[in-house]
Amino acid sequence: MTVDKFNGNTSAKAECKYPVLPNGQKFFVDFGSQQALHGTWQIIDNEEAPFYFCGRVFDNGTLSKRKSADHRRKFFEAEIYLALKKEM
Repeated sequence: MTVDKFNGNTSAKAECKYPVLPNGQKFFVDFGSQQALHGTWQIIDNEEAPFYFCGRVFDNGTLSKRKSADHRRKFFEAEIYLALKKEM
């Protein structure tokens, strides 16, 4: 909680609109102008929500171990929800 020094009011810390997505959640990106982003991604780290550190998933289902920008990226929560919504 934070305290407003001017009038003594307390306010709760702003929280994410949706619950935190779990590590291991996979989603498919097929939108945007960058072809390097297209494909299946998996959430690796959700500690910095609403930004999620993700890794590319190969066609055989294994997670890429490369550290390059084409295989590791931070996605914003709204981008992931948009990709999940399109999958349905």
